[in-house]
Amino acid sequence: MANILFIIGLYPNYGGTEKVTTVLANAFVDRGHKVTIASFEQPHPELKDEELNASIQLVALGFPLRKNSNLRLLKNVIDSKNIDVIINQWCLPYKVTSLINKARKKRKCILISALHGVPDQNKRLLTILHYKDNTKNPIKRFFYGQAHKAMVFVTGLNLNYVYKHTDQYVVLSKSFIKTFKALSKIKESAKIRAIANPVTIEAPQSFDYLNEKGKENSILYVGRMDHANKRVHRVVEAWEEVHLKYQDWKLILVGDGPEKKTLESYVKTKNIERVVFEGFKKEAPIAFYQRASILLLTSDLEGFGLVVIEGMIYGVVPIVYGSYSAIYDIIENGKSGFITPTPYKKTNTVQQIEKLITDKVLRQKMSGAAYDRAQYFALDTILDEWESLFDFLNN
Repeated sequence: MANILFIIGLYPNYGGTEKVTTVLANAFVDRGHKVTIASFEQPHPELKDEELNASIQLVALGFPLRKNSNLRLLKNVIDSKNIDVIINQWCLPYKVTSLINKARKKRKCILISALHGVPDQNKRLLTILHYKDNTKNPIKRFFYGQAHKAMVFVTGLNLNYVYKHTDQYVVLSKSFIKTFKALSKIKESAKIRAIANPVTIEAPQSFDYLNEKGKENSILYVGRMDHANKRVHRVVEAWEEVHLKYQDWKLILVGDGPEKKTLESYVKTKNIERVVFEGFKKEAPIAFYQRASILLLTSDLEGFGLVVIEGMIYGVVPIVYGSYSAIYDIIENGKSGFITPTPYKKTNTVQQIEKLITDKVLRQKMSGAAYDRAQYFALDTILDEWESLFDFLNN
């Protein structure tokens, strides 16, 4: 059994990386490991008591990242807890890795760096590209283009540094390894391994159990409502195209964010019917997955897309914009869901929505295939992969 230390930027907090950390930490404890979590900021401390196993200690670090008090705290945790494995959930920026390596110097614990996103994409890069593509000023366009190139270069330097100063680097998809190598300019990839995120919610007893509960004619979006990466307006605009033709269907949006008011205003102005804004839900949206028939995700930026496998394990058929390569690990296109091609076109999304709405037999068949496919990401399966990595690095 291992003594594990997770290091993460914001925790406890709402978000995909934070949720995965909680689920893995609790599951490791259930398997007999001992777990500690250190975070640099603790925005929602109440979640510790609500979601985290009582045996897991939360250590509060702070900013700036490499201040001496952080170093002393980490050294004390590593020594007092006899830490065997450090899992760095915030391996960008490189300064976190630098801090960890100073803290573990002359100690036997291993460092695993886990990248929870696409190597060559992040929100900042997408924002710069958005400004570049939406300005008519040639000087500004040139400036944003150069800024994007510089940011990509700096990201590559960060990846290179962390790779060279870690014992193992974990990405979410095998398809990310090629991108990682190209961006970081490393010549070999012996220290890179792909381990997917697990299903982070309670799974149904069986697919037959889902059928007994029954599905309703609803299309579902779950997630943060922002423009920069989620592009939720595409979901609403696709529904706008079909809502008059299919009066017994509705669109449900679960989540909050800066774009929510804009979307609500758009729906009202355009008289788009049967759109339900459910807002942010503190609890896992299991009830929505149980009832929904179709899941829509039209993001320009996703690392893995937890909501996709969450929906699939409840038999919700996903229609996902193929903006990130990991989605091809999750969905068997045309069998357990649909992946629309790049660049994004509303007509592609609408076509797949109508195909599922009008063909109930196909929808039910794909629902079963989605449920089966999601089993590849069951928690126990992913835990086995992590424990196999621990054993490999310690031998």
